[in-house]
Amino acid sequence: MTNVPRKKAEPTEDSELERLVDLGFSRQTIDRLINAGVKSLRHILLFNAEELQELLGSPDTELPRRLINTARELLAESPSAVSARERVEVISRMPVLRTGVDGLDNAVGGLRFGASHEFAGEFGAGKTIIALQAAIASIGQFGSRVVYIDTEKTIDQYLSSQLIKNMCGRFGVDYDSAISDYLLIYNPATVDDLEDFIKLKLTDLVISGNARVIIVDSITALYRAQFRGREKLAERQQRLHYVLDWLRRLTIRLGVLVVYTNQVMTSPTGYIEVKMPVGGNVLAHTVNARWLMVRASKSKNEGVMKALDVPGLVPGFEVRYSIGDDGLH
Repeated sequence: MTNVPRKKAEPTEDSELERLVDLGFSRQTIDRLINAGVKSLRHILLFNAEELQELLGSPDTELPRRLINTARELLAESPSAVSARERVEVISRMPVLRTGVDGLDNAVGGLRFGASHEFAGEFGAGKTIIALQAAIASIGQFGSRVVYIDTEKTIDQYLSSQLIKNMCGRFGVDYDSAISDYLLIYNPATVDDLEDFIKLKLTDLVISGNARVIIVDSITALYRAQFRGREKLAERQQRLHYVLDWLRRLTIRLGVLVVYTNQVMTSPTGYIEVKMPVGGNVLAHTVNARWLMVRASKSKNEGVMKALDVPGLVPGFEVRYSIGDDGLH
């Protein structure tokens, strides 16, 4: 078993934004950005003008727009189109995580960075195990940090378990190093906690802290619990869409890999009832690859992943998996 490489040293916080003072921005503006958690030009580019206006308490969007335009100029990242061939080449260079589930890896190569992947299913289907497995496998294969956002308080039972230790051995990862240096965990209590963390702390970890894999287990739990009743459905979906959009920005601009687990609900179809992921069209239009995990009997350590919307696969394509003492196979 090999040890994973040590993580990169984190850069100091005061270097990049100091350049903005020399370009005419006030010290007060820079201090407000840093105090809020925005510590780099690249982080500024992830906001739109209205979001920066709210963050800075600015009376209008003139200052935020100047900040965004200046950051674009300094980073030489003005909006531009590329040819389809160039885009194909960019996609082909994105890393792909081998999950260790042979059927999935053989069918689509694995989980591609710069994209989001959803695994939905009932309790006990193995969603947290595949999420944790993606975390450990990415540490072993890429040496990058993983931010695990646990909205259901499910990962705690696994952290000192034999399962995760066996999983580390399977993917060539030193267990002590993984839980000390590479696996970062956040337990949001509210939707507001989740959204603020993703916009500010998480984004800074991606830019400055070598975090390249983000896992949200599960993406809909807080929204279902805290927006109750049909009269709150529209607001719930809007807020869910907003946090999904922020994570989408991280896949586009910073090339991270995002893994969601999701709950399911019963959807009547004719004379039968079908289990479908929670979140409706908001998730359907935002997530890049969607799998439904079905485990017919909890007495058997086996199940099926069904492709709901996975590029390159026909809907209903099935991957059979088994649950062992070192994860999913």
